[in-house]
Amino acid sequence: MGIKTLDISPVGRVEGDLDVRVDVEDGYVVNAWTQAELFRGFEVILRGKDPKAGLIVTPRICGICGGSHLTCASWALDTAWGTEVPRNAILARNLGQLVESIQSIPRYFYGLFAIDLTHPNYSNSPFYEEAVRRFAAYTGKHYEIGVTISAKPVEIYALLGGQWPHSSYMEINWGIAYIVEICQDR
Repeated sequence: MGIKTLDISPVGRVEGDLDVRVDVEDGYVVNAWTQAELFRGFEVILRGKDPKAGLIVTPRICGICGGSHLTCASWALDTAWGTEVPRNAILARNLGQLVESIQSIPRYFYGLFAIDLTHPNYSNSPFYEEAVRRFAAYTGKHYEIGVTISAKPVEIYALLGGQWPHSSYMEINWGIAYIVEICQDR
């Protein structure tokens, strides 16, 4: 029967389109390639800047997962400078990360992944009409529910961070820990 190549694009977008190509032989995938072309450039943006700039810049690069970038920037500074982070600051960071992750799931699924199932490339599928009914952007029955429910965890995040997206509340946690460390050294 030979090798059949399938080009599957777009596949659930995360920060840009992901293209997948697979070779199938006798019902088995024998080779696969992925290509994601979006370059965000964190490294370039932060080159030559004060390391603390990562606390301000990285959470603002994404409107969905800014808290994840803030968490990583905070922990990177803590690690680099050997900062002992107070337990309550760790709890606040973890709670913020948790609720942001919870809000990301329905937003990713309904706002980025499921709408791809309504792409005309899939119109020959017996499930296409049902996918359009449920997942079409703005008009799909489940699209609206999924996007609406994702706002609830954001309310918790905003209580911790003062706002969402683009919060910098972990900088405050980091700054307090740094001040405590400096005072202990004197």
